[in-house]
Formats: sequence, C-alpha cells, structure tokens
Amino acid sequence: MRPGTRSGFGEQMLKNPDSFRRIVAGVALLAWPVLEFLAFLTSPPGAEHDPAVFREHPALVQVSGLLYLWTALALIPVVLGLAHLLRHRAPVTGNIGAALGLVGAGHALTLFTTDFYDLALAQTLPDAQAEAVTARAGELPGFLYGMLLPGFLAHVGLLTLLVGLVVTGVAPWWVPLAALAGTVVPFVTMDQPPAVQSTGALLHLAAYGWIALHVLRMPDAGWRAGLTAPPPSHA
Repeated sequence: MRPGTRSGFGEQMLKNPDSFRRIVAGVALLAWPVLEFLAFLTSPPGAEHDPAVFREHPALVQVSGLLYLWTALALIPVVLGLAHLLRHRAPVTGNIGAALGLVGAGHALTLFTTDFYDLALAQTLPDAQAEAVTARAGELPGFLYGMLLPGFLAHVGLLTLLVGLVVTGVAPWWVPLAALAGTVVPFVTMDQPPAVQSTGALLHLAAYGWIALHVLRMPDAGWRAGLTAPPPSHA
C-alpha cells in the first residue's frame, strides 16, 4: 500500500459531500438501534424512577442515561438521511416526516437528562421527598406539554418517512411494521426486566439495518440523484 493511501481515502470522503453524508446516514441507521439496545439493556430495573433503585445502581443510571442521550443524537442524521431518500420521489412526505422527527429528537435530548437529576435527588434527599419532587416536575405544564409529549413526535416522523419509503418502492413492506413493533415493545413491557424491553431495539435494528445496508452499498451518484430504489432484477 502506498504511503498516504488510508489518509487519502478519508480526505477524499471529507471533500465529497455526497459520500460523506451517505456514509454518515448509513452508519447512523445502524448505530441508532444498537445504542438504543444498549441503553435499554443497561437501564436499572423497574418501570418507575424509584429512588432506592437509583441509589443501588448509580453507575447503570449514568451509563444508560448517556446511551439514551447518544441514541437521541443519532436520530438526527437518521431522520435527515431518510428524508434525503425521499427528496425526489416523495418530497412532501419526506419534509413532513423530517420536521416531525427532528422536533421529536430535539425534545428527546432534553428528556434523557432527567435521569441524572433523579439520581442526584435519590442520593441527597429522603425517598419520599425525592419522589415528590420528581412527581411535581412531571406535572408542570412546561415539562409535560413542552418537552415530554413533543418527544413522541420522533416516532411519528420516523414512521411517516418509512411509509414513504415503502410507497415509493425503496423499502419492503415489513420495514415500517418491524419499526412500529420495535417502538411498541418497550411500552408494553415496562414492568419486565431491561433485557426484555431491549428486544424492541432488535426489531429496530432489522428495519433500519436493512435501509442502512442499502444506503452504504449505493453509489454516490445514486445518493446525489435520489435514485434510491433497488435495481430491477434481470433473473
């Protein structure tokens, strides 16, 4: 290998916006469900932010909180990448899905910082007072309607984008169904161990991983032109 070949590839990719954005989108589509899986897997047990549980598992609370934060960050290039795939075939659907997804991802970033405050409350206040503060914060209109509920728009935006990919022939029909099931699983298994809740992320990995491989394999010209559907089979 000639000197500078490896660095030359990286430099070439950075200078090529199509290649850089395509690879970032593809990697994010894989990284997001993996980070989500690890975040659920490392979560402290229990459906509620029980002060006693948080005190018993301070390291898990912090690791899981950071993983959830990185999961929300990874959503941003995921949303932008999916919207890019629809920019010619279904621009209205892509723009609506991107707007909803980005607003939801932005709010999710703020929500996942609350674990650190709950941990601090559990370590400094009696359980009854820590629970009262957390409950009161959750009742505040600014938090409930300005932060918590808008965070769910990320799921709406992603599903809108995935349906658009199916309608335009880019993705198979099962992709949005698997993604929707992956979103529902953590909510219906809230009382189950973290390992059970994390299975929803595996469904996300199947759905978004399929798109990721498609994006990573496509040529830069296809990404640039928006020709995202798989080539017809000549068999």
